[in-house]
Amino acid sequence: MASLRPPSLAQAPHYRLLDLLELCGTTVQTSRLLQLSQPTISRRYRILSEDFGLVRDRRQLWGCGYGTSASMRLLRLGCRAHRLAAGVARIGSDLLHHPLLAGCPWLLPTPQRFRAGANWLELVRQGVLDGALLSGLELEEAPGINRQELELLPLGELPLALGFCPEAPVLVGAVPEVLVPDRGVAPGLRRLLRELGLTLRSGGNSLQTPDDWIGRIRGSSLALVVADREANTWASLRRGPLASRPHSPVWLALPGDWQEHPVLRHTPQELGRVAGLEQLEG
Repeated sequence: MASLRPPSLAQAPHYRLLDLLELCGTTVQTSRLLQLSQPTISRRYRILSEDFGLVRDRRQLWGCGYGTSASMRLLRLGCRAHRLAAGVARIGSDLLHHPLLAGCPWLLPTPQRFRAGANWLELVRQGVLDGALLSGLELEEAPGINRQELELLPLGELPLALGFCPEAPVLVGAVPEVLVPDRGVAPGLRRLLRELGLTLRSGGNSLQTPDDWIGRIRGSSLALVVADREANTWASLRRGPLASRPHSPVWLALPGDWQEHPVLRHTPQELGRVAGLEQLEG
């Protein structure tokens, strides 16, 4: 590949702070990642918002919650072209699917975060992301989801398991309580777990990083839903099987012109191969 390589999110020009805010979701998480104070992040955002004429709608549930504009979208799409020409891509995922991205050195790191399927698609459409892994469980819960300018490719099925802290008490015959994302961002996963007879406890929106989730269940009998495979993200957890060995269909959302970019053309096949997903039934 050419020596050209786009900067990381932390090294990017100041206007790229908007991307990081969208991907992290809060100024707190963004400040932690950049190792800057929250007031500094908020001040820089206000300046950018004025420069680009952004209007932030705090009631907006999907898409760019920190605002966008025609000029900002053009900048984002230009940066996408730069990344893809350099042979790298930015693929977003939540904590459940993030281990599938391991072993793909052409993928840039992105903050892990649970978010609604419609939100993932909008971030790809706006150019914040070059692609996103989505669970078919969530797509089933949003039949009218906007797929305009995008293409969704099936990759396979991800077997699911429960993860417990190693020191968690083993309660024979007891139904574990499972810590799950807020119902607004993971209705499909919550529905599946309820069908399996599990008791759910919402983690709200404050839990985003793996350390946040593991810290919340540490010293308790609470469980997390994890990929039923070895993965560094959840390597410290003790695994427990789920009844009927449920699966989550995995889809990759890409921009409509993805086949024009070599790095995106080979990503679906390579991602499926490296991740070792099981074939979708039917």
